[in-house]
Parts: sequence; C-alpha cells; structure tokens
Amino acid sequence: LEDADETTTTDTHHSTGAVTFLDTPGHAAFKAMRECGSHCTDIIVLVIAADDGVSDQTREVIQLYQSQKTLSEARGEELGLIIALTKIDKPGIVLETAVRNVDSQLLEYGVETENMGGNVQIIPVSGITGEGLE
Repeated sequence: LEDADETTTTDTHHSTGAVTFLDTPGHAAFKAMRECGSHCTDIIVLVIAADDGVSDQTREVIQLYQSQKTLSEARGEELGLIIALTKIDKPGIVLETAVRNVDSQLLEYGVETENMGGNVQIIPVSGITGEGLE
C-alpha cells in the first residue's frame, strides 16, 4: 500500500492516447496541488468514504470542479465528475443508505447525481473485493 501522504501519478495508454492519473491525498496540505491539477484535467474522480460522507476536502474539490467546469465550457470542452463511494463493505454500512446520504449531501453543493436527475455517477467501490473497479 502507498503512504497516505504521498501523491502518485500513473500513466497508461488508451486507444485515444495517453491517460494520466494524478492521485492526491485528501489532506488540506495538498490543496494547492489539487488546484493546479484541476486546471489540466478532463475528468475528476472524487473519492468519498461511505462512512464519512462529504468532508471539507470534498467541498473543496467540488468548488474546484465547479469553477473549472465553467472555464472548460467557455472553451467548448467538457469536464466530467465521477463519485467513487469507498468503504462500502465496512461493517455497519448499508449501501443504499450511504448512497442516499451522499446524494443529498452533494445536492447541497450543487452536484446532481444520476439518482437525483443529474449526470454525475456514484460508483460504489471496494478496495477489499475490487467491486466497482472494473
């Protein structure tokens, strides 16, 4: 496992070209790095823990997404957002309840998930079983 305080970059290749993943920890100390990364991204995968819901860092990324989405649209580009809901197999987590809670919390910040009539997907994922990571 990687250190939770490290930023990682992974390059992979797709039929349409190279894809670079920039993974930053949610700690406030990495705010500037997330801001810089948001200026050159095509899609944001926002990781939200099923047991925690929307945190301060989640709100920060939502604000970055919303400001960059406006700039992208002005340039005729799209900026996508996907929610990866983690810790879904933690004892005591009821997936449907966790999704409903995150849907409501995100809506408070102007993010409309598919469950709420929008176009942002929530993908439940498990680091233990690999569910949702295909």
